[in-house]
Parts: sequence; structure tokens; C-alpha cells
Amino acid sequence: MHTEQRTFRLRLDRCSSMDAAEAVLATLRRGGVQLHAMRMAPGVHGMNLDLDVAAEGEDALVLARMRLCNLIGVLKIRVQQRVYAPI
Repeated sequence: MHTEQRTFRLRLDRCSSMDAAEAVLATLRRGGVQLHAMRMAPGVHGMNLDLDVAAEGEDALVLARMRLCNLIGVLKIRVQQRVYAPI
């Protein structure tokens, strides 16, 4: 099976960003999604959390995104095709 790679860019609520990030990581782990890189930085409307993720097949990534949308503290999610190799 082919390994699908994506970059999830999440906007987290500034007041609960660490709790939300912990919930995001737990959701990815339970969904069988591999975390290749994580970056967190302050943004204009909250905290930005960039996650480089991979999974066997696209279905796991779609399901992970749907689950992340339901987490408290996650305000917005954008998904980008990963076109670069991780460092």
C-alpha cells in the first residue's frame, strides 16, 4: 500500500493551545497516523500548529482530519499535499 503524506496546518485557540495540541497528538496516534514533524508558532488569530503526517492510504488521513475538526480548541484546519522531503 502507498504511504500518503500531508501537512496539516491547524489554528488553535490561544488560551488552550497546549491542551489542544496534546489532544491533536493523541488523536493522530490512536488513528495510526505517523507524525514526521511538528512546528508551533504564535499567529494573528491564535497559535499555528503545523504537522507533517503520513499514513498507509488516504482514508486514515481523511478520518484523522474529520476527528481533528471535532476537538475543542481547534479553530481551523488546512491540509496541504506534502511536496518536500522531511529534514
